[in-house]
Amino acid sequence: MEVCGAIKYKYLVLLLISLLPIGVLRADPFLQKVEKATPSRRVELVLNYFDTCRAVTQNKIRAFDLLKRLNEFASLKGDNQLKEYIQFLQDTQDKHSNTLTNRQKAELFELVAQKVKDEGKDQIVGVCRHFAGLYYYLNEEYGKAFDELIAADNIFRAIGYRHVPGIHRYLNSLALCYYQFREYDKTIKLLQNVPPFSSLSDVDAIQTPNTMALCFLHRHSQMTSEDAQKAEKYFKQALKIAQAQQNQTWVGLINGNLSLIYEDQKRWTEAIQVLRYEYEARLNDSEELPEFAAITLSRLYLEKGQLDSCKYFLDQSKKFYQHNLTSNTFITKLDDDLFVKKYCDVVRKYSYLMNDTKTAYRYLDSMLVLTNRMNKRQKSDQISLVEKRLMIHQHQTEVKTLEAERQKQRILFWVAVVILSLIAALFWRLFQLSMLRRRQETIISAEQKRSLQLEKQLVEEELQRAKQDLLVFVENLRERNDFIDSVTAKLQGSPANHLQEIEQSHPNAPLVQQLFNSSLLTSKDWEEFRRRFERVYPDFFAMIHIQFSPLTPAEERLLALAKLNIDIRHMSRILGISPGSVRKAKYRLKKRLDTSQQSLLADLLD
Repeated sequence: MEVCGAIKYKYLVLLLISLLPIGVLRADPFLQKVEKATPSRRVELVLNYFDTCRAVTQNKIRAFDLLKRLNEFASLKGDNQLKEYIQFLQDTQDKHSNTLTNRQKAELFELVAQKVKDEGKDQIVGVCRHFAGLYYYLNEEYGKAFDELIAADNIFRAIGYRHVPGIHRYLNSLALCYYQFREYDKTIKLLQNVPPFSSLSDVDAIQTPNTMALCFLHRHSQMTSEDAQKAEKYFKQALKIAQAQQNQTWVGLINGNLSLIYEDQKRWTEAIQVLRYEYEARLNDSEELPEFAAITLSRLYLEKGQLDSCKYFLDQSKKFYQHNLTSNTFITKLDDDLFVKKYCDVVRKYSYLMNDTKTAYRYLDSMLVLTNRMNKRQKSDQISLVEKRLMIHQHQTEVKTLEAERQKQRILFWVAVVILSLIAALFWRLFQLSMLRRRQETIISAEQKRSLQLEKQLVEEELQRAKQDLLVFVENLRERNDFIDSVTAKLQGSPANHLQEIEQSHPNAPLVQQLFNSSLLTSKDWEEFRRRFERVYPDFFAMIHIQFSPLTPAEERLLALAKLNIDIRHMSRILGISPGSVRKAKYRLKKRLDTSQQSLLADLLD
């Protein structure tokens, strides 16, 4: 029972540990929100939180603790995409450090991009390159900035915008960079590809149509009616979303933008209506009061002939302007001059209507001075913009040159690889052919060897048969010779008168006498003998004719019989001459041919 209780306790502990991440998430409102969100929405929430919440941007320990808890949750849910983004946030947390310059932050993102590229995480590569581009932009390295931003956009396009969490942030950032360089057509084209928002609670849902409207508003020096209609359409779309979000700041800004269209079209009442909304919305702004809205309202009322309202907002704008001058956040420069110019213009027109020409001319002079100064500054800004564009163009040219050089090197490399491969293939083929030829030669040699061996064996067998045949033939001659010798001996042993009686009384006496006087080696026998002899010694007769020419047929026979080591007695019988004649013939042949130096013939004739 105690063991069972211990096991149950162990499993209970494991269960509590497994449920701990969920419990932890439920203890934090943000984590609860992440838990309830869809997978893609989780990533958007986490990215936005770690970019905007000071609790994590300023506190690295808290940030990593929260990321650890989020990673446990992602592991529990099997959300690999969220885990990749959590790792990305851990690797780039130093971007919130005040000790790093914008360039160092850009290089940090480039380093992380290279790391995740090796791991095959293309989406994170795109995000890293996008942020690297933004920090290069802040560092005024516009060439590198647009290189990275465009490269990131190409990666997102390849993946598919719909599959990239928070894609609207990246597209809006790139669009604003184009917008600041007055590349309005590029901005419009880019924002037209923005996929529908999964949630209209994002600020990007307001910013996208608002930026589109501003592009249509400014892309021509003189606004066309078509551009005005499109701008008004997108401003109203942005306004609707801002009102749904109850974002009063954006509601005021968009109304102010709408007033520019109405003012250009001389729709004074509608312009005043939307501008009053911006004016009232920004009155509660303690840092910067709406001096531009006030001076614009003053001019609009002046156009409508409502001088009291014009005077009221004119005084308000002056008061707001003086208030904003004392504010630490007020930016003097072009905005300051622009307000003063508008103020002088309204005062000039108002004074003229009030018959105060002296004041009107005085403000006219001031307005002309400001206009001249602003024109110079505008030209300077235009020159600066041109220089920035030239900088981008120069950087792109350098990049293209480097890329062309790299491409050339790659081509040369692959050409070298192909050539070396062909050479290697050629050598390999030659080696294979050489090996094949060797194998074939080995086979042919073996076949030839076997053939020669077989031929030699056949020749030897044939030679043995020829020798045997010759021996049989010679043996037959010897037997005949022996027979004749025996008969001759018997006859020679008989008395002469008895021999004569035999010859006279023997019925075959003529044949007997013919036998005594005939040669054993007849012409026919010689031909048969020569045929058999040449089978055994094929070059014998040719050799002796070459060395000892000329030879008679009788001498040929003598030498052939000598070659077979036949003794003089048998030789005489075969040739049909006496032994003494054989000796004399051999002697004469030796003497005639001078065989003292010819060992072969000397051996035959000895």
